[in-house]
Amino acid sequence: MNGNERKERLVKGPYALYEQMRRKIVELIEERGLRPHDPVPSEGELADMFGVSRRTSKEALLALAKEGIVYRMPRRGTFLAEYGEGRAAPARPAGRIVAMVVPAIDDFVGQIITAALPAAQALGCELIFRVAGDDHDKEEALLRELSEDRGIGGIILFPGDRRAFGRQVLRLHLAQYPLVIIDRAFREIDIPSVCHDHYGGAYELAKYLIEAGHRAIGFVSEQMAGVMSREERYQGYLQAHLDAGLPVNRSLIYSDYANREEDLEAFMRGASAMTAAFCSNDYVALAVMQTARRLGIDVPRQLSVAGFTDSRMNGLLPVPLTSVRKPAGELGRACIDLLLRIMDAPPGTAVPSVKLPTRLIVRESVTGR
Repeated sequence: MNGNERKERLVKGPYALYEQMRRKIVELIEERGLRPHDPVPSEGELADMFGVSRRTSKEALLALAKEGIVYRMPRRGTFLAEYGEGRAAPARPAGRIVAMVVPAIDDFVGQIITAALPAAQALGCELIFRVAGDDHDKEEALLRELSEDRGIGGIILFPGDRRAFGRQVLRLHLAQYPLVIIDRAFREIDIPSVCHDHYGGAYELAKYLIEAGHRAIGFVSEQMAGVMSREERYQGYLQAHLDAGLPVNRSLIYSDYANREEDLEAFMRGASAMTAAFCSNDYVALAVMQTARRLGIDVPRQLSVAGFTDSRMNGLLPVPLTSVRKPAGELGRACIDLLLRIMDAPPGTAVPSVKLPTRLIVRESVTGR
């Protein structure tokens, strides 16, 4: 290891140290451009580099070996495997059929597919789709199956509710298989993605609430750690407060919503000073509105509520919901265009990700103070 190489100390957090190490090893593989059978840094080198014990670095390497990302040889070291489970990298496919893997068929995903189908046809491709059911194991199996089908030229993945990429995503990425991630991105590896500007949309919404006179704006979200879209919305919310010179009241932040009515009700009872609720998505916003009704809190007279995504139901609610629109049609068309550009580019060519603008839709759920 180069003595001048930057060192980084890992600390305990939402992920175990060995899991953090696992991710850092993946980053090293990427940064160093390692090829199959190239040596991976040793347990001792990794321990020194990231300020952890040799046991932690060993656990991380064993986890990667179990996934088939690396293989270990006694007294010789650890080496990069041939892209997973001892198999060679999938050959670059030649087909003009592309596949889309989605977690479920809801209103948002349906709009994406509706736009993607004609976009693919216009570019001379056939689009098929598979539903993983928000099941990580099924998602892994589908990615394996589709990538091994020589008739399929590339895959578009709408990841399920996972905080980190799966081993099949890593395998395909290292193999330079045409792959596009939609609606989110993974920080650990640079896979081409099509996302909306979550940060910009959140900033615009929070700024709108502040300009409407609200000074006690809550933030209600599902768990954020590792889910980039939720983290970026939270960052936009924070930055709007900073730019307005407003303090952020931590007692008004609830980032552990998990469909438990009693927990959300307890938070809202303790956040009586809150005059507006910035919700990380429309389903969370609907839960907040329902909880407010049970608690006798009038929306929007006593509590303004806003969401994110702008589902079709928003205009039909008893109190139509203000939200940040993520145009699904644009997402569907852009992911097809990006995947086809990757498929048509020479192997190894870097194709940049795409970020789409959002739009604030103002309705009756927000009033001024």
